[in-house]
Amino acid sequence: MKKYINLLLFVLFGLFSCADFLDKQPDDMKTDDMVWSSRVEVEQYLANVYAAVLPHNLHQDDPWVGCSDECDLSWTVYRTYGINLGNWDTNSTFYDKYALWYRAIRASFVFENNIDRCGEISNDLKIQYKAEVKFLRGYYYWLLIRQYGPVVLIKEAQPSNAPWTTFARAPFDECVDYICEMMDEAEKDLPLHWWHDARWLGKPNKIVCKAVKSIVLTFAASPQWNGNKEYADFKNPDGTPLANTIYDENKWKKAAAASKEVIDIAEKYPEAQLRLYKNNEHGDEAFNPYKSLVDVQLKSWNCEVIFGRYGRGGESETNAWMVHSSPSPNNLGGVGPTQRLVDAFLMENGKPIEDPGSGYVSSGFATSPGNHWNPNNRNIGTEQGRKEMISDIRKCDTWGHWTGEWNMYANREPRFYASILYNKRVIPQIPDDIVKRNYYSSPGQKDGFGRVELYYGGMSRKSGSHTFYSKTGYLAFKKNDPMADMRDRKYPQRYMNVFTRYAEILLNYIEALNEYNPTHPDIRKYWDMIRERAGVPGVFVASPQIAGDKDLQRAFILRERQIELCLEGDRYFTTRRRWLAHTADEGDAVDNRKYGDGGRMWGMDVNAGDPASNNFSFTGFYNVVSFEERVFRKAFYLFPIPQAEIDKSKSIVQNPWW
Repeated sequence: MKKYINLLLFVLFGLFSCADFLDKQPDDMKTDDMVWSSRVEVEQYLANVYAAVLPHNLHQDDPWVGCSDECDLSWTVYRTYGINLGNWDTNSTFYDKYALWYRAIRASFVFENNIDRCGEISNDLKIQYKAEVKFLRGYYYWLLIRQYGPVVLIKEAQPSNAPWTTFARAPFDECVDYICEMMDEAEKDLPLHWWHDARWLGKPNKIVCKAVKSIVLTFAASPQWNGNKEYADFKNPDGTPLANTIYDENKWKKAAAASKEVIDIAEKYPEAQLRLYKNNEHGDEAFNPYKSLVDVQLKSWNCEVIFGRYGRGGESETNAWMVHSSPSPNNLGGVGPTQRLVDAFLMENGKPIEDPGSGYVSSGFATSPGNHWNPNNRNIGTEQGRKEMISDIRKCDTWGHWTGEWNMYANREPRFYASILYNKRVIPQIPDDIVKRNYYSSPGQKDGFGRVELYYGGMSRKSGSHTFYSKTGYLAFKKNDPMADMRDRKYPQRYMNVFTRYAEILLNYIEALNEYNPTHPDIRKYWDMIRERAGVPGVFVASPQIAGDKDLQRAFILRERQIELCLEGDRYFTTRRRWLAHTADEGDAVDNRKYGDGGRMWGMDVNAGDPASNNFSFTGFYNVVSFEERVFRKAFYLFPIPQAEIDKSKSIVQNPWW
């Protein structure tokens, strides 16, 4: 039985030919009685209903990072390139999951309607499995409306001869209500958590169901779907409005209440083990915000993870992310954060860089190091001292800027260093082997440290035919394991895909509260928790002028979200649900926008200078320039319904402006 359970989990989270399986009726493979009388067959069918829960492939297949204003992916073969240039239409196949998720929804009904026929499964387990497929049904509808807006809502199994061409899209709010209904029904028959049986980590539980409601209701309360008059003509052929154009403050109250239910579990049920991850609560003696921020992305099933994927899918995606975001040579080094993201990070004193009291300096080389650059007082003038310092960096005992690094990166908050690899920074994810580290350094800079060279002619930005480099002059460090050996691609642990973590729920809660009660004390309480873990002063200490001001607090909350959840896929959806992605480029000499996915995107000048003579002292690299001009039209707030689906039925209307 143990071997069977392990095999089931492998199939469950391994994306085991889901498209092919879901295309088939159960009796296409075996007789109907054979499938539903066998526990093995029934549980394999359930595993394949799960299989459409796709891993986050943020560097390649998923467009959420590369099509947002926080990042650029260098490769023209990936989907984000064409989308950013506006080269797509209703016949394009960019991230087309529409049919897949409907097949999975259909399979959930087949499973729910037939599992009672299996005499080899206990009644208790049947109840649990039915709850799981209800969750999956609601979750797939959530993935559909997140990407496509209101969709055709099928609430029960349909015969093969159903009048499919008469099925129209349901209003967005009706879709949201049904998703919440599925989450409520599912959680009644699911445990609070799975810590008592770690074999089932990754399956839904009560916390996961409530977290999905928090996310869905926050989405529904936001300006895109709450009083958006630009969707006034978004209607079915019979005139049914698909979007609510009248603002309803109560939606924010529902979103806040849903988020608070998750928070209440964290605070009232210690056995749920749900909280913000801190390293000193997991074996270390002292709290280290930088180490906490690095490890929360890497430690599988840590206390902050609510929903995710482990094993074959999650592990391979994280390994691939590290290959794509770690600097060349030997890696692909093309996941490039934009200057807008870099500028969003706070200073160590908790102030934004544009605050006159922040201490931010945008040019010149730092003449002194940060407070945490060498806590063990290593003598880095010796080979042994360099190895010890590199060991400290890889163990996250050391972080922050060094003397001689560009002032723009000096004295920034720990989340900056946990997320961004900038020019001249010592590369963490290489062993403390002098030969391996010098492999990443140009002649004349082989000092044993292995600093990333992102300038023109540097080891990670070669000229000529070398195309694997960051176009922004930065690389993503978030979700990179500093203890990995990216010279030889060796990984010290197994990783997972994190879909939802507790910090997101806290941010949902304070964002919702601010919209109807900006003086609510919980805003400060939970915002301070996020800032404390990040190692920076509370927002009302660092920026007291915003207290109680809904508009200012909203701007700071969205910035906090931009920082805390950067490079996790959230920014794409946040700027869209808040109706900010079409913020126009005014053509200024510098980028003053906080939002906007069209127009010019900015970074360091990776094409400046003479590649034969450039080195770390070359200041021309640090000029902020536009690396790309993107196209964003209002149509792009939603993916188009695939034209093949539109052609099948005149009852299905296309999304606005397509």
